[in-house]
Amino acid sequence: MDSRKNKFTLKITISYFLLVILGIIASYYIYTEVQEYIATENTTEKDNKLLKTNSFLAQLYEAESLSKLALQTKSKINFTAYENKIDSIRTNIEEIKNLTDSDYQHGLLDSLGALLNRKVTNINALRSIRLKDQTGTAINSALEEFDKLEESLGIIKPEGLAPNLEELSPKAQSTIKKVADYLNANVPSDANSQNNAQTMDSVLQVSKNILKDVKQENAINENTLATSETNINKTDLELSQQLRTILSSFEQEIITNSIANSIKKENLLKRSIRLAVIAAILGFLVVGIFTFILNKDFWKANLYREKLEKEKAYSESLLKSREQLIATVSHDLRTPLNTISGYTNIIEESNDKKENKEYINQIKSATTYVNNLVNDLLDFSQLEAGKMVTKNTTFKVDKLITESAQSIAAQNQNKLIDLVLNLDDSLEQPIISDAFRLRQIIFNLLGNAYKFTDKGSITVTGAIVDHKKSKNLILRIADTGIGISKEKQKLIFKEFTQAENDTDKKYGGYGLGLTITKKLTELLGGTIILESDINKGSTFTLEIPVEIGEEITDTPKISLQTNTLKIIVFDDDSSFLKLIGKMLKSAGIEVQLFTDFNNFKADSDFDVVLTDIEMPTITGYEIVEFLNSGSNEYYSNQPILAMTGRRDLSLEHFTEKGFSGLILKPFSKTELLQKLNEIININFDSTVKQTTEEKNSDTNKPYSLSTLKQYLGDDQNAIDEVLLIFKKDTEENLSQLQTAIDKFDIELLNKTAHRMLPMFRQLEVQHAIPILETFEVLKKDELTSIQLKRKYQEFDAIAKDLVNSLSKDLPTSLNHNS
Repeated sequence: MDSRKNKFTLKITISYFLLVILGIIASYYIYTEVQEYIATENTTEKDNKLLKTNSFLAQLYEAESLSKLALQTKSKINFTAYENKIDSIRTNIEEIKNLTDSDYQHGLLDSLGALLNRKVTNINALRSIRLKDQTGTAINSALEEFDKLEESLGIIKPEGLAPNLEELSPKAQSTIKKVADYLNANVPSDANSQNNAQTMDSVLQVSKNILKDVKQENAINENTLATSETNINKTDLELSQQLRTILSSFEQEIITNSIANSIKKENLLKRSIRLAVIAAILGFLVVGIFTFILNKDFWKANLYREKLEKEKAYSESLLKSREQLIATVSHDLRTPLNTISGYTNIIEESNDKKENKEYINQIKSATTYVNNLVNDLLDFSQLEAGKMVTKNTTFKVDKLITESAQSIAAQNQNKLIDLVLNLDDSLEQPIISDAFRLRQIIFNLLGNAYKFTDKGSITVTGAIVDHKKSKNLILRIADTGIGISKEKQKLIFKEFTQAENDTDKKYGGYGLGLTITKKLTELLGGTIILESDINKGSTFTLEIPVEIGEEITDTPKISLQTNTLKIIVFDDDSSFLKLIGKMLKSAGIEVQLFTDFNNFKADSDFDVVLTDIEMPTITGYEIVEFLNSGSNEYYSNQPILAMTGRRDLSLEHFTEKGFSGLILKPFSKTELLQKLNEIININFDSTVKQTTEEKNSDTNKPYSLSTLKQYLGDDQNAIDEVLLIFKKDTEENLSQLQTAIDKFDIELLNKTAHRMLPMFRQLEVQHAIPILETFEVLKKDELTSIQLKRKYQEFDAIAKDLVNSLSKDLPTSLNHNS
């Protein structure tokens, strides 16, 4: 119990331990996934890179606008703002480079910086071309002023000639200044106005020619610069497109990485969820499995408790049954034993043979009662142990019912009860079942019916009916007796139980008949039902499955006269062997006796073989094998009858081994002759002479000759001869027992006790029989050496007392004329 409790506690501990381990493992893996998810989720750098890239593109677009503004306005301020924006873009590129570890991206950003530098250079060059385009405007303005000077001569300044002098190129500024100086130096005075006019005209003409040449040269330069500007714009456009391609590729990579991160996060989230689900499932499985195991243990514990309670109730029931058995047996044995003892004492003191015969009949009646009780107890023991087996034979059930009913009626002929047999014609057909057990059931039910019925009738109704695909024997036994109340009907099938407490006092019995009947019915596969009313009677309905057999043909038995019958007997107990010999000879049967099979030499025919089962040199089974082997020329399948004192071996056991029948020791002369009549048809007087006990003045003898005289009659000489042989054998066997005890030889002890038991039973040495029975079946470890010696000392004292008593009672010589 403590071990089972410890296992239960261990299972609970293991279940919690597994749950904790599972929780730790699941938490670790989930924590790892969450950390990875958080690492993936923490995309500040990538977001910054994306933001920087977007800012970079915005600044790039802004720079593009500034470049256009600077070109259009030709303002230095706008161009300076453009250059500052380009510097900011370069700084942004460096920041983006710091946010990435990819060499490929570093290369893209470096190439992007180089393209920006080229673009700045191109923008600067384009702006310069645009500024040069102002020289042509200044020359045109100068030419217009020359036209004004034709009308008025005055001091000419460069700024007057070109208001935006400072914005012109240095070459144009120099040319304007030279023109202005030349004009101022050649302005004519009023005195010589005509000459001066002519001179001025030539000067102006020369100046115009110079300016036209400059303008023409400047036109050529402008065409050249326009072509260059177109090429620069084309190059700038290509660079812008390549820049956008690079930026777009960079942005696409960021988007791809972002998508990959999103997928990774999604996978991490799914994996975390999957791990959590798996952990939960495993947790539920662990909880479920251990809940099942623990519930199983719990239910098993409950089952064990229920079984223990049932076993306890069963043990209490057995204890109660044992007490009832002891009380019943002690009560039911005491009465017949007192009868036997009392009438025996009366016979010893009486000389009236007529009265003695009546006394002997009373003794026989009491002996029969005791014998029936013992047989019922043995049957009950075998049924309880499940050792009783059925032996199916073919027989006519109507004949069996009629014979059983008539036999019971004959035993109760002093009662005024009508026996009515209502047997259906279907019972005339032969059936296959166990005839012996069926007869026993009918005897018990009819016996009960007669016991509890004082007047009226007993009706036996029987038939064979179809039941599904089989045949059932239906048998009803109804009486008009005292009946049984509804409350008590369930009790009467329990062992040592009767309907009322005073039933055994009024009607006798010991409460085993119906128990055995019910168990025998179940052994045959049938059922028994009781219907009863108080003071109206009872009806027992018996239903047993049977098979229809073939028609029975009587096998003729060998018919022999007893004076021609020859029997061979094998038994290692010489005194018992002598007893059988005397008994058979008294019946006119020729006998050959052998204590040792090695001495057996059949020199003529014989009719029957009687053999003990357990002998020192050979067993009864080996004798059967020897005779069946054909080694003896005079043996031709004659019957072989087994003799044994063992009650645990059935008739079926011996018939399977080749025996024709079985007779249990001890047996009387009448029983032996009846057994012989079952296997061969012998002619002998059905009324075997019954002998009376001779008067014995010593009532304290340790043995009795009553059973012995049933074998040998009143032949005192034969009795004395058997006793002398028994005395001699007992002295030899005591020596064998002493040797077995000293050497602790259990096998020798078993064999010697087995050899001694039959004669001790015949002589009714009551105190010695239980000890010999113990020695006969003793196993090596059942008793210690000291206990065995104490048992032997007890038996030795009884046996020596018996030998001394025989020495006093037996004559010194025998008369062999008898």
